[in-house]
Amino acid sequence: MASDAELETLGDAVDDLADDAVAFLEAMVRTPSVNPPGDYAAIVDLLTTEYEGYGWDVDIERAPAALVDELDLPHPRPNVLAYATRGTGPTIALNAHIDTVPVEASNWTYDPFGATVEDGRIYGRGARDSKGRIAAYTLATRALEQSGLLPEDATVVLALTADEETGGEAGAGHLVESGALEADYAIVEGSTYAVEYASSGVLTLRVDVEGASAHAGLEPEEGANAVVAAARLVESLDAHGDDLADRESEVPGVGSATCTPSTIEGGVETNVVPPACSFTVDRRVPPDHDAAAAEREVREVVAGTDLPAGTSATVTATSRTKAFRSDAEDPHVRAVAANANGVIGDVPVRGTRGGSDAGHFHAGGTKAVKFGPGGRDSNVHGPDENLALDQLRDAAVVVAASVRDIAREGR
Repeated sequence: MASDAELETLGDAVDDLADDAVAFLEAMVRTPSVNPPGDYAAIVDLLTTEYEGYGWDVDIERAPAALVDELDLPHPRPNVLAYATRGTGPTIALNAHIDTVPVEASNWTYDPFGATVEDGRIYGRGARDSKGRIAAYTLATRALEQSGLLPEDATVVLALTADEETGGEAGAGHLVESGALEADYAIVEGSTYAVEYASSGVLTLRVDVEGASAHAGLEPEEGANAVVAAARLVESLDAHGDDLADRESEVPGVGSATCTPSTIEGGVETNVVPPACSFTVDRRVPPDHDAAAAEREVREVVAGTDLPAGTSATVTATSRTKAFRSDAEDPHVRAVAANANGVIGDVPVRGTRGGSDAGHFHAGGTKAVKFGPGGRDSNVHGPDENLALDQLRDAAVVVAASVRDIAREGR
């Protein structure tokens, strides 16, 4: 753990830079990067200008066109690698993602892209997930520089990735699989209420149901109703999710596996028997469960559901975010935990059900841990998403101290 003197020095540096960090976060929130569709040109320009202004080396690592085409993505997929220092010692990546989930503006009290600051909180899409993490990791690194505590024999890089919200294949997955980033350690987006050393994988599937159209009033019996078929499948998969509640992970904090039908669309007109309907499914796979078996079970539930005559269903896996699992006693986990306890107080060390890019890094051999700004009241993915500015500050101090400790440990 960092000494009391180091924590005080880093805390003073963070406080000196706090106004800059909030302004940076405001600018990011006001630069939409919603995924889908994933048009990241503006946010990448903003990040590049910011980091080059600090004198950092900035590389833009784009997913290859072939991968973008394979994933049927409408825009290029750039990833930002901002190097504060490049040394011969361990490479430490601070990872957050540049994309956000979409917005249903009518449900918001605040402008989702207005970055309103009120009563010590900043409101807007991405304020916590994950532009707040970008701001905290940037603030942590700048504080290390300003205080003279940046471990210059290490490589410290902000790895800001595309498409985490949709699986990350063209983001962290590409960085790892291509060898564009070979990190020894990664602190990955997380929260201030836990240090997380494991997380579930996320299997996202689309179920396409086909039927046959007919006039809904004159001859509905001549059609095959894809919406009715989809409704039966949704019920079956929801029941499967209920069954999964008994399959608890052995990792504290992860909880059980889940299966959640999430979005649905179908039909042509009110007076037409719907010939097609599609819906998506979110399947969480704990790190000690079998991901292939989880996918197979979903397919078996769909295949085993009694559908109306003339309808059929096809299941497609649209993304597979990997689970990850370190150990609570790993030195990099203990470093973050010790500093979190020193700055914030009693912070539990556990796993989480939430997915992240940590799975991609872990699969590539990187030792990962999740920590960052944000509390349970941040309303991530919901209306009026927000971040408490004191959590931004505390997370930056913890991350800065942990980078220094991990660099020492990794020498």
